[in-house]
Amino acid sequence: MARDDSAGAGRLAKASDLADIRGTARALAEAGADLSRMRQQRERADKDLDAQLLTIRAAVGDLLGDAVYPSPARLIERVEDRISARSDALAAWEQIKLATKKAERAAEAGEQLREELNGALTSVGITPVPGDDLEAIMAMANLFLERQRKLDAEHAEAVRTVASKEDDLAARRLALASAERREEEWLAGITDALKGTWLSNGLSASAVGTVLDQLTELSKSLQERDALQLRIGKMEADRAHFLVEITAVAADAKQPAKDDAEQLAISLVERLERAERMRATKAGLSADLKRLQDLRASLDIEVLAHERRKNEVLGVFGVATLAEVVERDERLRERDGLRRAVAELKERVAAELSVETFEHAHAMLDTLDFDRLAVEKAEGEQRLHQLDEAIQQQLIRHTRAADKLDAIGGDSAVARLDAERRTTLLEIEHKAVRYIELKLGIMSAELALRRYRERHRSGMMVRASEAFALMTCGEYSGLTTQPAKGGEVLIALQRDGQSKLTDALSKGTRFQLYLALRLAGYYEFAQFRPSVPFIADDIMETFDHIRSEEVFRLFGEMASAGQVIYLTHHKHLCDIAQTVVPSAKIHELG
Repeated sequence: MARDDSAGAGRLAKASDLADIRGTARALAEAGADLSRMRQQRERADKDLDAQLLTIRAAVGDLLGDAVYPSPARLIERVEDRISARSDALAAWEQIKLATKKAERAAEAGEQLREELNGALTSVGITPVPGDDLEAIMAMANLFLERQRKLDAEHAEAVRTVASKEDDLAARRLALASAERREEEWLAGITDALKGTWLSNGLSASAVGTVLDQLTELSKSLQERDALQLRIGKMEADRAHFLVEITAVAADAKQPAKDDAEQLAISLVERLERAERMRATKAGLSADLKRLQDLRASLDIEVLAHERRKNEVLGVFGVATLAEVVERDERLRERDGLRRAVAELKERVAAELSVETFEHAHAMLDTLDFDRLAVEKAEGEQRLHQLDEAIQQQLIRHTRAADKLDAIGGDSAVARLDAERRTTLLEIEHKAVRYIELKLGIMSAELALRRYRERHRSGMMVRASEAFALMTCGEYSGLTTQPAKGGEVLIALQRDGQSKLTDALSKGTRFQLYLALRLAGYYEFAQFRPSVPFIADDIMETFDHIRSEEVFRLFGEMASAGQVIYLTHHKHLCDIAQTVVPSAKIHELG
C-alpha cells in the first residue's frame, strides 16, 4: 500500500512536467508546420523575383547593354541611375533647343538692326565697310553720335556767346553816346567858367583836368607836411619831457647825470632790475628770518618747559644742580639694589635653615655659639683640604694606570681612533679651505661691486651735485654718500659746511634734489643708450623765479643729449622758458 501511495504521489508530481512536455511538443509541431509554410512562400517569392528580374533585364537590355549585375538591388539602383541621367539629359536637351531658338532670334534681330544702322549711317553721309559686324557698326554710330553731341553743344555755346556779345556791344554804344554827351556838356561848362579869367586864353579846356589833379595832389602834400610838423613837435616835446623826468628820477635815485638820456635810462633800468632782485632776496631772507624767529620762539618755550621741569625735579630732590640730582639718583638706585640684595640674602638664609621667615632664622642663629661654630668650620675646612689632596693623588694614579693600559693594548682600537682623527682633520682642512675660498670670492665680488658703483656713480654724483647747487642758488654746495647698515644714504652738504639727511630737507628742497638726481641719471642713461624723451610734469610749483630760471637753463643744456618735454599750466613758467632758452618751442594743448 505504501509503495502504491508513493507511486501515486510520484505520478501526481510528474503530471505537471508531463503537461509541459506535451505543450512543448505541440509548439514544436506548430513551429515546424509554420517553417514549412514559410519555406514554400519563400520559394514562390524567389520564383516571382526571378521572373521579375528577367522581365526587368529584358526591358532595360538596350539601356544597360551586356553588363551583368549579381544582385537585384544593384540592378535596380543602376536602372534608377540611368533613368535619372536620362531625365537630366532630356532636360538639358530642352534647354539647348530653347537656347538655340533664342540665339537664332537674336541673330535675326541683330541682322535687322545692322541693316537699319547701315541705312541711318548712309543717310548722314557715312558709308560702312561691307562685311562689318554689328559691333563695328554700333561703335561707328556711337562715335558719330558723340561727335554730333559735341558739335550741337559748341553751336549752342556759340549762339549764346554771340547773343551776349551783341548785348554788350549795344550797352557799350549807349554808354559811349552818353559819355560823349557828358564830355561836351562838361567842356561847355568849363569854357563858360574860364571866361573872364587868365586861364581862358593860355589853357585849353582839355588841360584843365591835369591842372585840377595837380592842385589836388598839392593839397594832400600840404596836409601831410602839416601832420608831420605836428608829430615832430609832439615828439620833441615828449623827448624834452622824458629828459626832464629821467633827470628827476636820476636825481631822486642819486644816479650820476649823463649827457645821453638813453644811456641814463638804460642804467636806471639796470639799477631797477638789481633792486627787484635784491628785494626778492630780501623777501627770502625775511622769510628765513621769520622762520628762524618762530623756531627760536618754539625753542624758548621748550627751554621754559625744561626749566620748569628742572625746578620741579630739584625741588623734589632738595638740591641746587642737576649733577647733584644725578648723584642722588645713583645713590637711590644703589640703595634699592642693596635692599634687594638684603631681601635675597634673607630668603637664602631662611631657605638654608628651613624656616618660614628670616626672623625665625635670626632667632635660631642667636641661640648658637659662634666660637664653637668657628672651630668646627676650621676643622671641616682642614678635613676638606686633606680629602681634596687625596682625591687628586688618586686621580693621578688612575690616569697613569690608564695610560699604561692603553700603551700595552693589542687590539686595533688605537689605529681606528687615529684613522678617524686623521679623517676628521682632513675634513676640517678641506672645509676650512672651501670656506676661505668662498669668503675670498664674496669679498672679491663685494669689492668689485663697490668699485663699479664708485666708478659709475662718480660722474652721476658730480652732475647731480652741480645741478643741486645751481637749483638751490648756492645754499647747498653739493651731495655725498655715507655708508649705512645694508647700503648707503644720501647727504646734502650746506654752504656753511654742515650736512643734512634727505629726510631733514624741506619739501621744495627735496623736489630740487629729486630733479637733480633725475637730470644726472638721464645724462648717464643717454651716454650708453639711445636717448628717450625726458618728461617732467609741473615739478616747479614750489620753485621761485630764480630757481625756475636755473632749472630751465639746465633743461636747455639737456636738449643737446635728448628731447626735453615740460608740462605746466603756469603762464609765467612759459615766459621764463622762452627767455632763458630762446630755441624752446611752446605748444598749447586744448
